[in-house]
Amino acid sequence: MTGIDLLRTAEIKKIPLFQGFNDTDYSQIADVADVVLFEPKKLVLEQGAVSRELWVLLAGTCEVSRRIDPDNRDSKRVMLASLEPLSHFGDMSFFSPSPHSADVTAVTAVSLLRITHSDYKELIAEGVQVAYKLAYNVTEALVRRLRRMDDWFAELAASSNAHEETLNPEWQAFRAKLFDRWNL
Repeated sequence: MTGIDLLRTAEIKKIPLFQGFNDTDYSQIADVADVVLFEPKKLVLEQGAVSRELWVLLAGTCEVSRRIDPDNRDSKRVMLASLEPLSHFGDMSFFSPSPHSADVTAVTAVSLLRITHSDYKELIAEGVQVAYKLAYNVTEALVRRLRRMDDWFAELAASSNAHEETLNPEWQAFRAKLFDRWNL
């Protein structure tokens, strides 16, 4: 079975990133997506590198980790997440041409669906509705991640006696960076 054959099955309909899509949308995503296989321990995305691809994990497990010192490959790593099938990643660099904020490494053999930004731009240029639905779903996923980060950070701050954050210059610097250029 080729990658496109796999995408044309009912399996693509199980991917949360594609919720709310109709049969035409699924077909259009299948037309621009391909399936890429990685062996265990292979790097899928590299922290600091730039690529504009959106990935969905179809099978296997990946690990998201970040080097404490981005410029030092031997720097201590912090594991941020373990990705299971139907998870997606690469969304920040997909929509904004900036370096990846973390490494994504295949823990097991993995099968990944990949959508390139250039293919996505063609969908936008043609006014294809699925491009807008995909952007909406990615936005919702990013909002959920941000809310989880807010909850986690609040718990961390409370547990580390940082409840006097208004007096803490590090907290103020963090807030300034986080909310820089936001118009609320």
